[in-house]
Amino acid sequence: MQVGNQPMLLCLDLEEGSESLAGQTAGYSSRCNQPLHVLHVIPKGGVEQEKTAMERLRRLVDKVLASVNVEAVGIRHGVPEDSIVAYAKEHGTVPVILGRRFRTRERIYVGSTTSAVISMSPAPVLVVPLGRKQRRP
Repeated sequence: MQVGNQPMLLCLDLEEGSESLAGQTAGYSSRCNQPLHVLHVIPKGGVEQEKTAMERLRRLVDKVLASVNVEAVGIRHGVPEDSIVAYAKEHGTVPVILGRRFRTRERIYVGSTTSAVISMSPAPVLVVPLGRKQRRP
């Protein structure tokens, strides 16, 4: 698969670990010399949250991704995995980048959204582990 100048798609939920994921993606984007699209999905019914979410997303982009070529920053509404896959198809992004949080006492390798994106994505999906929490004995 030829990547060339196809943009990467960074998907952020704006929860703990999003800044870390953005920082790791900045390094990856720089090394690969690929532009970046940043996407946040608001679940159905969260229209009133859009302004606040966009402000938070812009602050994170300005703080962490200032050194890379960010071509687009956007918000979609709907089911996260459907919105992410639709965006990837529309914009030809390669790869789709998602974070994976470690949860205590869970043996799930990836969450349901990540699993669905992996299954449905037209592009490779890069899942980045975020901050391992210490397990209790």
